[in-house]
Amino acid sequence: MNRPDPYAALQDLRARAERRRLAASVPPAPADAQRLVQELQTHQIELEMQYEELLLAQAAAEASRAQYVDLYDFAPVGYCTLAPDGTLAQLNLYTAQLLGATRQELLGRRLALFVAPAGRAALAQFLAGLWAAPGVRRTCELALHRPAGAAPQFVQLEGAVAAAAADPTGPLACRLALADVTARRAAADALAASEARFRATFEQSHDGLVLLSGLCLVDANATALRLLGATEKKEVLGRHLAGFWPDDQPDGCPLREALHHCAHEARAHGWHRHEWRRYDAAGRPRWDELSFNPVLVAGEPLLHVALRDVTERKLGQQRLEENEARLNLALEASDTGVFAWDVASKQLVWDARAQAVFGRAFDPAPVPVPVQMLGERLHPDDAPRVWAAAKAAIAARVPLTIEYRVVWPDGSVHHVSAAGRAVANAQGQFTGFAGVLRDVTALYAAEEELRYKNRLLDHILQNLPVILTRFGPEGRYRSSAGAGLRRLGLADGELVGRVAAEVFPGEAESFRRLLAGRGDSHLAALGTPERPAYFLTYSFWDPIYREGVRFSLDVTESELLKQGAARQQQQRQQEVLAAILTTQEEERRRIAEALHNGVGQLLYATRLHLDGLPTSEPVRAGQGLVNEAIRATRTLSFELTPGILEDFGLAVALGELAKRVPAAQLAVDLNLHGLDAPLAPALATAVYRVVQELLNNVMKHSQAREVFVQVAREGPEVHLSVEDNGVGFDPESPAARSGLGLASIRTRVVSLSGTLSVQGRPGHGTGVFITLPVAS
Repeated sequence: MNRPDPYAALQDLRARAERRRLAASVPPAPADAQRLVQELQTHQIELEMQYEELLLAQAAAEASRAQYVDLYDFAPVGYCTLAPDGTLAQLNLYTAQLLGATRQELLGRRLALFVAPAGRAALAQFLAGLWAAPGVRRTCELALHRPAGAAPQFVQLEGAVAAAAADPTGPLACRLALADVTARRAAADALAASEARFRATFEQSHDGLVLLSGLCLVDANATALRLLGATEKKEVLGRHLAGFWPDDQPDGCPLREALHHCAHEARAHGWHRHEWRRYDAAGRPRWDELSFNPVLVAGEPLLHVALRDVTERKLGQQRLEENEARLNLALEASDTGVFAWDVASKQLVWDARAQAVFGRAFDPAPVPVPVQMLGERLHPDDAPRVWAAAKAAIAARVPLTIEYRVVWPDGSVHHVSAAGRAVANAQGQFTGFAGVLRDVTALYAAEEELRYKNRLLDHILQNLPVILTRFGPEGRYRSSAGAGLRRLGLADGELVGRVAAEVFPGEAESFRRLLAGRGDSHLAALGTPERPAYFLTYSFWDPIYREGVRFSLDVTESELLKQGAARQQQQRQQEVLAAILTTQEEERRRIAEALHNGVGQLLYATRLHLDGLPTSEPVRAGQGLVNEAIRATRTLSFELTPGILEDFGLAVALGELAKRVPAAQLAVDLNLHGLDAPLAPALATAVYRVVQELLNNVMKHSQAREVFVQVAREGPEVHLSVEDNGVGFDPESPAARSGLGLASIRTRVVSLSGTLSVQGRPGHGTGVFITLPVAS
């Protein structure tokens, strides 16, 4: 709104008056008329001056009103006027900002709509009080209604009911001032929360907390009550703190005097700590640690005291001292000496054992030792290495472990094992070196002897026809060495990592026994028919390193001589082979019985024991492992000697063998003819073992999905055939001839004067055809 400029209006008025005067000029008039004109002009001037004053007053009023409007609208406090029905009749911009709407939108609306629902009753009561007592100022604090998720906002209302200043006789109006007190409310809430946290910390602390006024208790938490032997606060409030401990303290100072000293030190330095001793109901000493802190509560200086039972720490210190004593005992038992060298004082402090390492008589006094003198006793050949290692450890601030030689005063050379580290101050500066020393001359001599024996063993392995192998619990070679490996076309270490039973399948049973902890000695055939190799093998299980050890002596030459002589008596060899097979079956039977009656029964007992334990994850895991071991034992026992062969005959045994082949892995088509009449035990066993070995070979090597097995007795002969649809192989290849599986089958066939034929080619499956005389 544009306000008139009073000075511009005055100038305009004067200009118009001047124009009128000039326009109204008339000829001179008589004296009366002249006087009347002068009076009129004077009156006109007076009127003009009055009008000028009115304009000035109006301009001042307009300026004052504009200033009031600015102060009212832009005041940092909300102002509003309420009608008797509680609606907003007038409000400034800050009020609109607090209520979250424009001024035009708020006029005529009830103020209660903008107050949080929980506070509307309080607002109504506040307004009712104002209207009931005009002229009396009242205040009220309320929360404003905020959108969901918005931060709460609080305002303080202060107001009174009065008539308008312009019309004291007019209707009354309620004028309110609104101040945003959200920050003050938040600060008050934070202070209250802080006080609540302090109170919660005070009451719920695991440490005993008390407040002292004049060294008497004014408050205590539950932990402090327990430590002080009370159940309620009224039992301790007002009592002097010194009354809760006996006066006979280890330091001999009277308790009250000591307490006054603690309070003085706490006020002087801001904190003080002291330990006092007491006794429990059983008469055992207990120790309490008291930490004193001066605090100001409501303007009153108090002492905040934290009480803590440190008996366990005291006992820990006692145990530490005992451990130090045991450490000294251990150092003495191990003949280990301790030393510490200080750079600043250049003094070496070492005990009797450390001095004895250097051939010195014990002197308890510190020895002034410059750096140059530290190396006097070092062997000249070791001194550069020792000094370089020491300097590197000091520079890197890392521990040093080193062995070196020292020369005693009598000229004898001794070996020393030393360990230590650099010592630094708080600024990280090197200040000295500390560590331990031990004379290891005897140990060094023992190690030298061991190294000599190792060299001797290496010489034996490299120059004599022997093999020394080691393998772990999983059956893989850990090492292999010896000149005997050359017989097998192998180099030292070539077998490392390979499975022993896969490298030498014929020795699988021996390896299994060895892994089970049962060593043996036997003649092992480790070569091939084209390149035979025989070793007299001795094996044992080392429980310390959990590994098997085999020592084999190459006896191939003598064994071949024996075989040459044996070939001259083929018939006798067959008898011997038959006896061997019988012995093997007996041994298998014995092992199977041992597995069934020994390991099997032990596993059953273990399962019964586990079944009696409370159910848990480890127990269930153990039950699963035992069940798997029982199944494995049953399978192994059956493979060693199937009792069903003796009890029910060859046909039933072969049927059971076929059933044991997983159908998902290999489909077995078994055809049996003419086996109603029983065969000789040796022949039935041979047929069963051959079928068993051939099925194993099919599953291991053929990758077949189906195998056709036929066993038929036709007159004086038993015809056996096993045909698969696998990958096949060339029967005349060296790899096929070196297979130990077919070799063992040939041995059985030869021992029974039978014939064996292998037909097959790569990609077209394999067929094995055997004929055995029944008379054999």
